Amino acid sequence: AVVLGFNYFLSVVNEKMGSPLSLTIARSFVATVVVGVILILMGVLRPFKAQDGSWRPWPAWLRFLAIGLGLSTIAAALLGYIGLALFVSIQVVVTGTTLVTAYIGFLSARAIGEEGGFADTSVGRWLSANSSYEDTALDQLGLVVSIAINLMIVLVFLPLILLMWGFQPGDIQAWAYKLATGVTIGSVTISVLGILTGIVVFVIGYFLTRWFQGWLDGSVMARGKVDTGVRNSIRLAVGYAGVALAALIGISAAGIDLSNLALVAGALSLGIGFGLQNVVSNFVSGLILLAERPFKVGDWIVAGDISGTVRKISVRATEIETFQRQSVILPNSNLINNAVGNWTHRNKLGRVDIKVGVAYGSDLKRVHAILLDIARAHPMVLKNPEPFVLFANFGAAALEFEIRVFVADVMNGSTVQNDIRFAIFDIFEDEHIEIPSTPRAVVETKKHESWPIDDDKIEAEFAERERLEAEAAAERERLAKMKRKGRKPDPS
Repeated sequence: AVVLGFNYFLSVVNEKMGSPLSLTIARSFVATVVVGVILILMGVLRPFKAQDGSWRPWPAWLRFLAIGLGLSTIAAALLGYIGLALFVSIQVVVTGTTLVTAYIGFLSARAIGEEGGFADTSVGRWLSANSSYEDTALDQLGLVVSIAINLMIVLVFLPLILLMWGFQPGDIQAWAYKLATGVTIGSVTISVLGILTGIVVFVIGYFLTRWFQGWLDGSVMARGKVDTGVRNSIRLAVGYAGVALAALIGISAAGIDLSNLALVAGALSLGIGFGLQNVVSNFVSGLILLAERPFKVGDWIVAGDISGTVRKISVRATEIETFQRQSVILPNSNLINNAVGNWTHRNKLGRVDIKVGVAYGSDLKRVHAILLDIARAHPMVLKNPEPFVLFANFGAAALEFEIRVFVADVMNGSTVQNDIRFAIFDIFEDEHIEIPSTPRAVVETKKHESWPIDDDKIEAEFAERERLEAEAAAERERLAKMKRKGRKPDPS
């Protein structure tokens, strides 16, 4: 760039001074040769330092391109084509500068589009401090900004490069108009302007829907003291309807014929109906749940073996958090087709039952009065409906009673049960009232002889047994001889 700038300066001086043509040719020859030599030197340069300390060259394609352009420029100048060599030199410098600038822009866009990249910029830090955007939203916004920067670089630098290489502005304008209004491929017309318009319309509709959701939830329903579950249902319904409407308007703005889309949808509806029938069933079930509201967010429900608090209701599934803090995602069709118990449907009032048994022979009237006093004394037990003690059954091992109390919040039922059981145990112990337990069977375990570990002891015991057996055999033999000697002869 310095060489060509100095050459341009000298050309202006020569023109003002009326220098001969030979001087102009010599000046241009020297400038083009110098530019060619610089290109060759740039090609053989090793600008990158590796981890092992060695210097690495440019990529092979860029190195060969620089050396080839340098040699071509020098060869054209030596062969007498000074104008061609000067044109190539100017285009290499100007186009290279433009491409390097565009490449820097692409690197910047890629850095912004990386995870957490936009949040580290000044704009991202300002949005994080002055808005409610979370890190995920800032990453998504950074991705959008990255795409916008890439498009802007292409739209700005591509026409600029074409103008440098001799294209006329009218040609570029005609190409841009043709590309924007539509390129016909067979029977399909692709319009970049229409697609961009549809995307812009959808984005505007999406953000308008989010704004309307926030305004409706925070300004209208919050002031009206609407129940949290109702607010969540209405907000979800408005969100799905707004996004669907924005998508339809965006498709129309993009120039896509909705009648053709309907034909395609009708042709695919049969296969989609069979393949996605469970998804469609859950979707319809979700709409029914949002409309009928058999339960709302925060309710304690029981669905089969699952018992817990409803955390989120969407159009496909419902999230239930169990009392063990496990999140269970339950398809909405299961909640519609099967029985669901709701402990807090209309209010949180609920009854707590506590079973207790006393031994036969206890004073039942006294036991009944004690249990009733314990139930009435608890601060969480309601006075109306009042507590009730039921003599439930003559059990096999105990006389069975059942305490029934009502609490204002059934979620506190476990606490009430725990407190009342402790009180029963303490007072029964003071009143000497026995709480029988089921007799447990006693299982006698056979003790196995331990494996001997003393070899000398084993050998001694074995020798002792052999000696006793030998003595016993000798004694039996002696007795047998005595019997034979004492036998009388036969008189016959």
